[in-house]
Amino acid sequence: MKARIVVDGATRNQQSPEFQAQLRELHTSIRKRHEADLAAAGFIGRMVIRWRIAAEFRRERRAIEPSPQSLYFSRITAERG
Repeated sequence: MKARIVVDGATRNQQSPEFQAQLRELHTSIRKRHEADLAAAGFIGRMVIRWRIAAEFRRERRAIEPSPQSLYFSRITAERG
């Protein structure tokens, strides 16, 4: 099997069902951690907690995403060639 570099590998990775499922699981776990705080907070408090949830999600998403400088390999492209 010959390795090939895929031009839109980052986009394909982000749109893959596996990656989307991983992001949904991440978002759900973060929401569960803050669930009690959201229930007890007032309007302004909920806004602050939602901001913190979004910041935590972005931080953890960056940790699981490959860097933009990564080279991507596509099995589909390699199997066709």
